[in-house]
Amino acid sequence: MRSLALPIWLLLAAALTPARAGAAPPTASPREAAATASRVALVEVDADDALVREAATRLRAELGAAGFEVVHIPRPPGGELRAALDRAAEEAGAFAAAAISRSRAGATADLWIVDRVTQKTVVRTVEVAGAAAPSVMAVRAVELLQASLLEANLLAARSPPGGAASAAGAGGVDVPDDVERWMEPARRQAGVAPAAPRVGMFAGFGVEAGVTALLSAGGIGPALGPALRLSYGAGADGGAAAGGGAGAGGGVGLPSGLAARLTFAGPALGPALEGELGTVSVRQEMALLEVVWALETGGAVSPVLSAGVGGVHLFISGDPLPPLRSATGEVWSIAAALGAGAGVRVTDRAALLVDVHAIFAQPRAVVTLGGERLGTAGRPTFAGFVGLLVRP
Repeated sequence: MRSLALPIWLLLAAALTPARAGAAPPTASPREAAATASRVALVEVDADDALVREAATRLRAELGAAGFEVVHIPRPPGGELRAALDRAAEEAGAFAAAAISRSRAGATADLWIVDRVTQKTVVRTVEVAGAAAPSVMAVRAVELLQASLLEANLLAARSPPGGAASAAGAGGVDVPDDVERWMEPARRQAGVAPAAPRVGMFAGFGVEAGVTALLSAGGIGPALGPALRLSYGAGADGGAAAGGGAGAGGGVGLPSGLAARLTFAGPALGPALEGELGTVSVRQEMALLEVVWALETGGAVSPVLSAGVGGVHLFISGDPLPPLRSATGEVWSIAAALGAGAGVRVTDRAALLVDVHAIFAQPRAVVTLGGERLGTAGRPTFAGFVGLLVRP
């Protein structure tokens, strides 16, 4: 029993180790990130005003947290603020420029955003009363920039193919990739961009660890033991290309929702079989190669169907009453299995799976002691599985 348990737990440890290691993708150094980040020019206005300085500092932090490089530029003397913003953005190679200035009323402040993508200048006046005023102004300035960029996306979405709604074609600049990523939630909320395809439950490579319970219709069991499953399947829902292309999750040559799965179960141990002449202990192991189909519903719970073939091993150890002697025996059988269950998504990369299999084995295992028949297995044996599936 120990000789079979050890390889299974070693396989479990080996399978889970790369999943943990692959969970954290490599990150770029701060210097590399700054070199590739898009720029926003922050023009200094009213440098002697403490509230304006604090709001500008908060705005710089907001834009930096979004992944942009903020270039601080003093406002040149004289001239209009809009012209100064345009010039600052162009000279800094920035896709936008921003400034915060105290309005003439004194109790309000003006937020200025020059968006080079749409060639627009947006100004909003906000109240500056209260301790939270600098934070409010910084957040409102970021919202102004997003609203201005969103207009370009709306125009592009509504224009016919080959139309003139392109920002670059209208004299603006192309939208950088990191700005596109930053705008993705706002575009999705506005209905401009389609929702990202949902990754299938069995997409790519997956490792499932759990427990199994075996119960034979012939009286053997219930028996409990560990279970390990390795799967590889198609990607995003509906993502398989015609002709057997790969889905977004990396499954090659498989329709969406389908996966190949290798199941190891056991050693499963249960109560000893009792007869008039003594008792018999039973140990069971099983290995299956299956085809699994997750019927994605779009919700948290999805039905799961499976079918497969493999092998079943049953080992017995008799403990008879004297004068009979103890003996051992084993049966190896070819097995076919049909299963059904459900998967409950815990995260995008983890799901709790519960399923039941009916297993038919040939030859059927028959346990006897001194000619007395104590039980049979494999016609059928029911196997229940509960496990956590993790996709690296």
